[in-house]
Amino acid sequence: MIKVTVWNENLHEQRQEEVRRIYPRGIHGCIADFLKKDQNIFVRTATLEEPEHGLTEAVLADTDVLIYWGHMAHHAFSDEVAKRVQSHVLRGMGLIALHSTHYAKIMSLLMGTSMTLRWKHGDRERLFVTAPHHPIARGVSPHFDIPIEEMYGEYFDIPKPDDVVFTGWFAGGEVFRSGCTFQRGLGRIFYFQPGHEEYPTFHMPEIQQIIRNAVSWCSEVRRQQRPLDCTAVRVTLEEEYANPIRLSVFYDHIVQAVNQAKGESSRIQIMRRCSDFGIRGVDIAYDQLCADYDQICEALRYNYMEVASIYHFYDLRNGSDIGVGKDQIDMAHRVGAKQVLIVPGFLDEEEARALHSVSNDYLAVERFMEQNLCIQSMKSALTELTQYAKPLGIDVTIEDFDDNRSPCARMNELLWFMRNVPDLKCTFDMGNFAFGYENVMEAYERLKGYIVHVHCKDRGSEGNGLKSVPTGSGYIPVAQLIRKFRESGYRGYLSIEHFGDLDQLAGIEQSAHFLKAIV
Repeated sequence: MIKVTVWNENLHEQRQEEVRRIYPRGIHGCIADFLKKDQNIFVRTATLEEPEHGLTEAVLADTDVLIYWGHMAHHAFSDEVAKRVQSHVLRGMGLIALHSTHYAKIMSLLMGTSMTLRWKHGDRERLFVTAPHHPIARGVSPHFDIPIEEMYGEYFDIPKPDDVVFTGWFAGGEVFRSGCTFQRGLGRIFYFQPGHEEYPTFHMPEIQQIIRNAVSWCSEVRRQQRPLDCTAVRVTLEEEYANPIRLSVFYDHIVQAVNQAKGESSRIQIMRRCSDFGIRGVDIAYDQLCADYDQICEALRYNYMEVASIYHFYDLRNGSDIGVGKDQIDMAHRVGAKQVLIVPGFLDEEEARALHSVSNDYLAVERFMEQNLCIQSMKSALTELTQYAKPLGIDVTIEDFDDNRSPCARMNELLWFMRNVPDLKCTFDMGNFAFGYENVMEAYERLKGYIVHVHCKDRGSEGNGLKSVPTGSGYIPVAQLIRKFRESGYRGYLSIEHFGDLDQLAGIEQSAHFLKAIV
């Protein structure tokens, strides 16, 4: 939902009958009415005579795009409120400045020039699209006529625009840069010349389309909530290049930390904290990434982070999910991730008990796997996926998943898949071997040749001893394992994982501090 505030002096409509006939609900009411037809836009209005001109700190903080129309009372606009608007634009609020707003205090503050021009009432304008690929020009004819409009002519004293989306030609021969975009701080600004109060310009479908497009374009940065604060460097780039082992965190933990903050911290702020802790990647569910792709990727880029691994749950017993698996691999290639984690599916409880009862004996595991049709189907599907991923430079991995029904919950079961599926690799979860009462150091020695990604899950002693706790605070020999990885030349991610932590942000910080001290 894009939150728009339409601001208008609302003086001409009160003082001039001819203006009131054209805009009985005011220019702001006309603009608000056609914007409200879009269910993705929430609209409020504000006028000059309201307290603080209707642009209080609370209103601006809840505004993605401010549409501003002013003409006869620029001098009456408060300097304090003008600076407040400027501040919000610099922090990411979009601004659409219409017609005579070029001379408003907020434009003078943002542009830094006189904003002067030539003008004359009552002329025909032909508006040309001069940046046809700009989003604001989407769906607009290459040119169209405005039957009567106030002529604005060059020279227009503005800074060099980022784009001149529209250029106006008037019947008297004058030309004008009628639709210009600017960026100030994080805020996007669109200045649009048509819209004199004595003419029905804002009733034209073409003008309404342009303003709707501008709302969408101007709103993008504010909706991403990108911060502007100075950032303390915790880990220099040189240190990162010197150390091939990097830290990742489950994206779900970031979401949980946002929910635990109860509105006090946004997703972008939590991600920034993670970046400050020295975390450079996220392990993310495929469905999550697909659902919020643009916002997640933008937030990662802004915080110098990337997708470390994409995981997804499947039922590969009949091969029906192969297409989704290939889509997951394509997504990894698109975002630059080097691994995908496949949870291939589960056996029924009786089959799983039979498998786990022989899991200490590799030969017995091998016999079981060769005779079980479900596992053979998983093997075939994984083989097809690894061969699809290989030319793209992506490793398909499975892990020691902590579920009694999983056919790869124990080290020998996992090893069988590694040996029997060409190019299959291992995501090594430190804490999950405890689920099967297996020695994690022994598991490492058996699987070390296949490991390309590591989950640093630690386990506490509460209850049955399987509670996930911040890394380094449980009984899993994390430090000893990481030293083994370093000695073997491991070049990948160590992913922080402790689902269910009551204070995820504190847990992430504690885990990152512990891991960095070892790495």
